[in-house]
Amino acid sequence: MNEVVGNIEQERQDVYNALVGLDAFGFWLVQADMEPAEPPVREKPHVWRFAEFEPLLHRAAEIVPHELADRRGIILRNPGCDPTRPSTTNTQYCAYSIYNPGEVFTPHIHSAAASRMLLESDGKGYTNVEGEKCYLERGDLIITPGGTWHDHGNEGNEPMIWVDMLDIPVSILFNAAKFGWDYKENGVKMDRQSTTRSHLYSKRHFGVGGIRPRFAQTRLGNDTGSPQLHWKYEDVRSVLDATRDETGDPYDGIIVDYVNVMDGGPVQKTQNFSMQLIRPGEHTLSHRHTNSTVYVCIEGSGATIINGKKYDWTENDVFCVPSYHWHEHVNANAKEDAVIYSVSDAPALEKLGLFWEERKTSSGSIVTSGNTISS
Repeated sequence: MNEVVGNIEQERQDVYNALVGLDAFGFWLVQADMEPAEPPVREKPHVWRFAEFEPLLHRAAEIVPHELADRRGIILRNPGCDPTRPSTTNTQYCAYSIYNPGEVFTPHIHSAAASRMLLESDGKGYTNVEGEKCYLERGDLIITPGGTWHDHGNEGNEPMIWVDMLDIPVSILFNAAKFGWDYKENGVKMDRQSTTRSHLYSKRHFGVGGIRPRFAQTRLGNDTGSPQLHWKYEDVRSVLDATRDETGDPYDGIIVDYVNVMDGGPVQKTQNFSMQLIRPGEHTLSHRHTNSTVYVCIEGSGATIINGKKYDWTENDVFCVPSYHWHEHVNANAKEDAVIYSVSDAPALEKLGLFWEERKTSSGSIVTSGNTISS
């Protein structure tokens, strides 16, 4: 009997070895990994503290020349990811970037969707997207939809620091990542784009809800994002203030989404951008969802409780809530607002039918929505 069992085990191993030689394997050997009861999330909650990065950014600006770094960014890698994988979540890449006074970084183009949120400057730093030169102030958002030429520069007297956010991991997953640097105008290679659209063009044409000039240019690049490229923080903040006395969202406080004026959807096909006000003393309810989210603290300070652990954050800190993690936001300050900016991959999941959410009510019961699986 033992001999028969031994023979079967050897025959199985022979089959396995033969399959390896054919670049295949038995499904039953990996079934547990491919049929999880819950999403097997590798990424971990984490806070990248700006106070720790700021001196390194300024030092890098001194010793890493423009010629060495086409874009001087410090990637924020999730501690749960492979050490060689420059990814902040499974779908998003986030970096602190710094530009010295007088620097101009050459035009480039890519299939990935990108954005930047300004943290520090004297108002003379810019991104030029398809000929629209967008100068940023603190809290301003600029997007560069996939397939748009863009370049960066700093015409001011102070260093400029912003947070880059790109969906590079998504384009890599689908073998669709592509970059280009050979920018030309009328056949002549250029080290910067000419300004061909008037100041605040996209904001003036698309920045008023419900009103759009018929003659406005509505398509840019691969037509993967909003024709509005620039959102001023003062405008977004005024909406937060105007609605602060309303009930708001029990899970996210007073939250507003940046929207594509053409269809009312997110401003990028794979990313949703939001700004939220956590009012003094406010403590939101807990929820979790299949989308992952990266946050930047724009004003004040607070904490996010993720799977029962408290993560404190303050101005310019970046933190992430990976997919399927219970989380709630807290502003323990009784007098000052906390404002946090966020970018999530929810639009991509919604289009693929992979978004669902679970919410804890004030009584502790759980309510589920979206395309989830009931066991």
